[in-house]
Amino acid sequence: MSVNICRAFAEFRDCRGRTVKHPLSGLLRILLLSRIAGCRGWDATADWAAAHDDLFCRHLALWKTPPGADTLRRTAQAYALEDVLEAIVAEGETVHIDGKRLRGAGRDGTVHHLVEAWCGGRVIGLAETGAGAEGPAIQELVADLELAGRRVTIAAAGTTPAVAAAVRGRGADFLLAVEPDQPALPAAMRQAFDQTAGPAPTTKDRGHGRHETRRARTLTDPQIVARVSAAARIAGIRGLCRSERTRVTQDGIVPTVHCHISSRPLTPRQHARGTRSHWSVEAMHHVLDVALDEDACRIGIAAATMGALRRLAYRIIAELRGPLSFRRFAERRRANPARLLEICAACR
Repeated sequence: MSVNICRAFAEFRDCRGRTVKHPLSGLLRILLLSRIAGCRGWDATADWAAAHDDLFCRHLALWKTPPGADTLRRTAQAYALEDVLEAIVAEGETVHIDGKRLRGAGRDGTVHHLVEAWCGGRVIGLAETGAGAEGPAIQELVADLELAGRRVTIAAAGTTPAVAAAVRGRGADFLLAVEPDQPALPAAMRQAFDQTAGPAPTTKDRGHGRHETRRARTLTDPQIVARVSAAARIAGIRGLCRSERTRVTQDGIVPTVHCHISSRPLTPRQHARGTRSHWSVEAMHHVLDVALDEDACRIGIAAATMGALRRLAYRIIAELRGPLSFRRFAERRRANPARLLEICAACR
């Protein structure tokens, strides 16, 4: 993965519209490596590059002085999200779409919200939107992805007729989350499950200081599904899904219920696998905040491009970290980026 990213950066067309000193490939690699190191702003990125200037000049094509914060910012501004994500190839049947706010980037009142598509352990699509516009952004993102034959799981913000139609229009099946605050649909699903008996396979899981029990049920009867579809006003629903989780921790017992609608008839076990696999993108969001300081990052200009680079950094760390935690790996590379620079140098 890291080799593919470095090679893709080497093939970027230089879009900077002024007299330049530093070769583009060297600057792009500094921006990527600074995300792995967890640098929080343009000045912090420039200071980190300057602190390791001898090491960077040994492995990267750079000018005689370290790049400044303005040079790095202009480089990030010159490229769109699709350029940065060009090094990633989608693999796997299921695509997960979810959103995340860049909280630290909104100091001027601007809301930076990313909607991303996750497949095969990597981000394959990314879009930036503002507050309250996640649904339309998901629709646009879906229109740009190759989804034929895949299943697409989407968070509750995408449970709209337009998003469902966009997924089906791309030749894919949807699995859409249902939240209690959505009009009519949760009540119709609750009534359908309360009035219909059926098998509910149970699984148990222990770890991380908790004991969790999960029960999954699905309904595929055309008449029942049709009644719920009328309440949702979403065409193409062929399955109703519900999973109940009971989590026992030191703080007590916490029961939760998660509901989904699907354009593909699913068994309870298929639904359970689909919802659990969607949690992988939420786990990635947790790592981005805890290990790579995404919420603490103060970069507002080109925030989405830097978010895309941070997701490439996540993938590289996952590939290289071995037994180290994400944060520990990032701390070591911040102190000594030699190993990463050796990989970059090998891809020239």
